[in-house]
Formats: sequence, C-alpha cells, structure tokens
Amino acid sequence: MKSFIHKISILLFICVLYSCDQHKNPYFETIFKTGKGHLRGVEIGSSLKKVKSMEDPKFLKDEMPDYLHYDYTLDMGNSYTVTYDFSQEDQLYGIELAVFFDVIEDANTLFEDFSDHFNKKYGKGKKEEDGYTIWKTKSNQLAGNVEIAMINDSQTYGYISIIIRDLDY
Repeated sequence: MKSFIHKISILLFICVLYSCDQHKNPYFETIFKTGKGHLRGVEIGSSLKKVKSMEDPKFLKDEMPDYLHYDYTLDMGNSYTVTYDFSQEDQLYGIELAVFFDVIEDANTLFEDFSDHFNKKYGKGKKEEDGYTIWKTKSNQLAGNVEIAMINDSQTYGYISIIIRDLDY
C-alpha cells in the first residue's frame, strides 16, 4: 500500500510540475521563439546581422540600414509583426511586437503567458496608469538599462503590443 501511495504522489508531483510551465495560448512558443535574449532570441545591443539570423527571411517586409520589419501569419485572422530599430553603430535599441487575433480571448491568454514569463524572468511587472505593464532589466550586450512595456489593448479584436527599448539610447 505504501508503494502505491508513493507512486501516486510522484505521479501527482510530475503532473503539477508539468502543468506549471504550460502556456494557455497555443501561439506563445511560435511568437516568443526562445527564452534567450529579451524576445525571440534577440537582445538589445545585438547587431542587424545577428537579428536577421534569428528571423525567417521570407517574412521580411521592409529593410533599411537601421530598421527591419517582419510580418508573420499564424492562421486565418491571426498574425503578428516584429520591428527592430538600430543605431548608427549597428546596435539594436528597440523591438516592437504587435499581435493581432480575431478572438479577444486568444489575446487575453497570450497576454497572461507573456506576463507570467516576464514576471518569472524580471520580477513582478509594474502596472502604469496608461495601461502598460513595465519591467526593467539590463542588456548583456550594452551597459544600459532596458525597459519592457506590454499592453493588452483588445477592444473589437485581440491586440497585444510589446515594446522593448534601450532606456539610455
């Protein structure tokens, strides 16, 4: 009997552990891409060449020496854009991610997933009067301070915006 209870306890522990890291939105992993860097494997201070190597070239819609713009489609009615801004010294100083859903609940669950991730990585975010939730951190590439600002601005459709920027630029 003790062996049976012990096995059930281990199984329950594994289930709880597994469920703690699950995301509610099925698109989180696709949009977030990787836990490295600040977002999508990219960190403030990275070069244009490094950023381009992290993104899929077939989704590149606009490119200038100081700017990259990508448009991705998730499925019918759901998409996201990622833009990157670079200094004259070829250092990334801004990332903007905009996600569009045809169902507001999808935006709500994605917002929760990103909030949970940023809260775990950078500490509890601070809710500002303008509706943005803010996290402060540093960059391993630069000595400067970095701000992550996120808002769920869903009204008639789902819309989330995440802005990551070098505060010292």
